Amino acid sequence: MSFSSYPEERLRIESIASRLNEREIMVRDRLMTALITKGRPVGLSELAAEGLSFPDLSIITKKLEKKRAIVRDEDENICFAYPVSALPTVHRVTLADGRVFHAMCAVDAMGAAFTFRQDVWIASSCSECRQSVAVEIRDRGLASFFPSELHVLHVDLNRNDNWAGNC
Repeated sequence: MSFSSYPEERLRIESIASRLNEREIMVRDRLMTALITKGRPVGLSELAAEGLSFPDLSIITKKLEKKRAIVRDEDENICFAYPVSALPTVHRVTLADGRVFHAMCAVDAMGAAFTFRQDVWIASSCSECRQSVAVEIRDRGLASFFPSELHVLHVDLNRNDNWAGNC
C-alpha cells in the first residue's frame, strides 16, 4: 500500500493525547478503562467513587470536553473517550490484552493500537454495503485486512470542532 501520492501533512493529524497535559491523560485513561469495563456511559460520581476527587475531576473533564477528547450526553454522562464508545457501534475492537470495546468509527478503531500501545483486531462492516471488514494491526503496522480491496475514507478532522459528528 502506497501513500506516496499524498503530502505528509495530509496523512497526519494531531493526536488527542498531544493536546493533553499529564493529569488530563491520566483522567482520559481512567475514563476509557471505565467505559470499557462498564460497557455503558459513566457519570462523574461513579468515577469519583473510584478514587478521583470530584472537584478536580469535574474541572479536568470540562477541559477534556473542550479539547475534544470526550463527549457527554444530555445527562452529563461520558459516552465517548476517544477512541472508546460506551454505545454500541459496528466497529468492535479487541485489544491484545483481551479487552473488547466499540470504537466510534473505523479510524478510531485503527487508532486504538496507538492509544493503548498494543496490537488490535477489528471486526466491522462497510458503512455503504454492510460487507464484513476485518483488520489486524500488529507492531504498529497493518498486518492483515479483509476484504483485499479495503479502503478507509475520512474527513479532515482538524477542520471540525465536533469530531463525533463526523465519524
